[in-house]
Amino acid sequence: MAEYKIRPLVVAKIGAVKGVATHMVDMMTPVVVPVLAFYLEGGPQKILIDTGVVSAGEDGTFHGFPLFNAGTQGMIEALADIGLKPDDIDIVIITHLHFDHAANINLFPQAQFILQKKEWEYAQAPLPIQRGVYMTEILGQLESFDLVLAEDGYEVAEGVNVICVPGHTKGQQAVVVNTSDGKYVVAGDLLYTYNNIYPEKDEIIDMFGNKIACTPQPGHAFYPPGIHTDLTDWYESVWRVLKIAGRRKHILPGHDPALMGRVFPEK
Repeated sequence: MAEYKIRPLVVAKIGAVKGVATHMVDMMTPVVVPVLAFYLEGGPQKILIDTGVVSAGEDGTFHGFPLFNAGTQGMIEALADIGLKPDDIDIVIITHLHFDHAANINLFPQAQFILQKKEWEYAQAPLPIQRGVYMTEILGQLESFDLVLAEDGYEVAEGVNVICVPGHTKGQQAVVVNTSDGKYVVAGDLLYTYNNIYPEKDEIIDMFGNKIACTPQPGHAFYPPGIHTDLTDWYESVWRVLKIAGRRKHILPGHDPALMGRVFPEK
């Protein structure tokens, strides 16, 4: 079976309060975190997970979130840093259709897109409070592409599968990747940062190397992010991801600055 390396790519920066990453905790603590895509190295096909964030409005924000180096340019630059162009990508896996994960698809018209069928269906008419974060305007464009509406467990390529992990959204998918050190799971926004995976953590190091104090949550096996559709689904999905990954360190969250500049597995 193919063995991959997983390379996080910083495609933009996004500002928020830490309470977005940890439910109702540190609601007044500002933090700047990366918008990440992930490139899978080692197989015959060039596989990209997620496509970045929309461009900021005139005020430098989108839906209230400050954005830096957003839009197509950030995605192009991140690929160029590893010697690739958008035209090189064969397969794009979209974890979910939020504005910071599914933008810039116009860069990849030649690629096959993989999206969970449940996410596609929900995005047609999300709850009113969630319409602002959904990329509903790209649905027609996706239909014109080579789009696979996947079910749970779909094999994208040898050594790469997607599983449906509802909780953050109704149909989010995580990506299970075979590596030389066993299976890794690219979790998308099921888990924003390592603070969700290790709730006892008392700090986060932001994109600029600053240590930001956090309120630890001892007594929790995991701690949910602040944006979700169903917490019961979320807990069930997280335990499933851990069972597949085997070890917490094999779970890669969606926005943690600690992923920057690294390649997994690291040995």
